[in-house]
Amino acid sequence: MVKSLYYMGTKRQSLSTQRFFGDPDPDDPLIGARLRFCLNHVEQRLGEALATAGFADIQIAHFKVLRFPPPENERPIDLAQRAGMSKQAMNYLLLQLEELGYVQRIAMGDSSARLVSLTEKGWKVAEIQRATVHEIEREWERRLGAERFQTFYAVLKELTDG
Repeated sequence: MVKSLYYMGTKRQSLSTQRFFGDPDPDDPLIGARLRFCLNHVEQRLGEALATAGFADIQIAHFKVLRFPPPENERPIDLAQRAGMSKQAMNYLLLQLEELGYVQRIAMGDSSARLVSLTEKGWKVAEIQRATVHEIEREWERRLGAERFQTFYAVLKELTDG
């Protein structure tokens, strides 16, 4: 499933002889890489689902904005920090999404600051994303079995809920 998409089992062709000294299996991806493989799989499926639903103009980079929780009256700087990117990079994505009709930036009174929210079109995207992730969860549950998937989910929840 995910591993077959991102870890094709081919040997890396590195000129470096540098290895992870003392690691019994230096070619085994650690948890960060494995979590990234899962995220990449989810993002790929989201892109496919959105394209099928008529939202082919959404790019994977836009998921830095169109992620859970969806932006609702949020400052661009807060969205940038949450996405781990610069304010300038976030504003570039926001401009694209605004021009495509997925988000709106509304001025805060007399200030030049703006708050970002999804438009109706943006909420349609959010609904498709959420339904697609539920579908992926059901697929993984079928693959792992209900008990193992629920344990996996409970551990992820424990790690991410602080």
